[in-house]
Order: sequence, then structure tokens, then C-alpha cells
Amino acid sequence: MRFINKYVDDIWLWLIVFIGVAGFLVFYLLPFVLGFVYSTFDLLDNRFVGLTHYRNLLSNELFRVALFNTARFTLLSLGLVMTFGFGLAYVINFSPVGRFVPRGLLLLPLAIPAVGISFVWYWLFHFRGYLSGVVYHTLGITLNLFSGVGLYIPLLVLFLWRYAGFSIFIYVAGMSHLQTAYIDAFKMESKSHFQFMKYVLIPHEHPRTIYLLLLNLIFSTTIFRDIHAIWASYPPRALYMVQHFVHNNFLRLQYERAATGGVILAGFILAILAGIMVYSKRYES
Repeated sequence: MRFINKYVDDIWLWLIVFIGVAGFLVFYLLPFVLGFVYSTFDLLDNRFVGLTHYRNLLSNELFRVALFNTARFTLLSLGLVMTFGFGLAYVINFSPVGRFVPRGLLLLPLAIPAVGISFVWYWLFHFRGYLSGVVYHTLGITLNLFSGVGLYIPLLVLFLWRYAGFSIFIYVAGMSHLQTAYIDAFKMESKSHFQFMKYVLIPHEHPRTIYLLLLNLIFSTTIFRDIHAIWASYPPRALYMVQHFVHNNFLRLQYERAATGGVILAGFILAILAGIMVYSKRYES
């Protein structure tokens, strides 16, 4: 009977693995390969054009703006969410305030639909919204966070509120497994919180930091949904991302340009992933 149960368990395990791998191949890898093929062809004349679409796209001013905006937001959001997540996890674990923080609520923002969050964000930060009204009636200052460089403030606040909870949750779990002997030994040498974080916590949390960098990198690409919910296909220039460019060209049936933009975006993400992995290997060695 034990042999039969193990055999059945193995079948279920391989079935789950097969479904996962098949889903990845069909819904992710195959579309990416087809997109790369489309980016090297002129679909109207059905002829191979090589890297022509890439040269044309990289010389396109609008696409360069979209690529720069995407890179800027990705790097800013990664730095902020990792720092914020690590800092709050430290407070929750090593200060009396932490015991009053309900851990389960940290993941609640991930369950809220993007459209609902976007409308609340719009209501709060629009120049006629709640926050602007409070600032105007309190300080007499007209606050407009929906234009110029101020656009990035509500966007980063939204990203932190939505995704920082996951980083905090993972870091809290990791820090809670730090052995008390290590903490006591360090406290005999120094009382500095900064030194404790630098020489004890950061090395201890390195595996989780790499995992969260990879995950938050993926999260940063989803901000397009929130921007699209407010401004549709054509947001302000400072918020125009590569995803907007791909989406708009797809709607105009410019499949080669859309595919080329998607491949360049994937290449940008893979380059950051490679950098993270190289850093991880060097750190471990």
C-alpha cells in the first residue's frame, strides 16, 4: 500500500510539473519566440529584414523616451521598494512597535484590483483631489502631482504601497530566523544599529534580497496597468512606457514594431536579471 501511495504521489508531482512547464512554454516562451521572428520580418511583403526594425525603433524619438522612462522607473522603484521593505522589516523585528503590526495585512494590497487602486490614487493625488485640497487649505500652496517631475511621486507611492508589503513579509520571516547567539555576540562588540545591519543582517538576508530583486523587477513592469487605467493609451510624456508603445502599435496593427518593442523590453529585463545573478555569484564567492 505504501508503494502504491508513493507511486500515486509521484504521478501527481510529475503531472503538476508538466502542467507548469507546458503553460510556460505555450503562454510565455512560444509568444516570445514568435515575437522575435516577427521582429525580423516584413509581414506585409513576407520577407526577412534582419535587424532593420530594431535600427528604426532605436532611432525613433518616442520609443527612446519610452525606454528611458521604463528604465528610470524600474531602477527607482527597485531601489525604493528594497530599501523600504528592509527598513520596515528591521523595525518590525527589532523594535517594540513591531509587535503591534498585523503581518497578514502586509499582503492585502496585492489582492486589490489595479483599476480600483488607480481610481483611489487619482482621487488622492489629482490637482483637484483630496491631498491637493488639504495642502491648499492648510498651507495655501497649489499642489499638482499630475504634471512635470511630480508625476513620479504618486506613482512611486502607489508602487511602494502595493508591493513593499511582500518584501517586508519575506524579510520579516528571514530576520525572525536569525539566531539569538549571533545577535548577542554582536551586541558585545557594538551597539550600533547601522553596523548590525551591515555586518549581520545584510549578509544573512542576501538570498532573500536576490529573490526579492528578481520578483520586484517583474512587479515594476506591471505599473503599466495602473497608468493605463487613468490615462488610457496616451499618458503624459514622463509616464509613457515601452508597454504603451507596444500596446499602441499592436492596436494600429503594426505587429512588427510591437514585436520589436516587446523583444527590446524583454532584453532590458534580462540584462538586469543577468546583472543581479552576476552580483549574487560574486557576493557568494
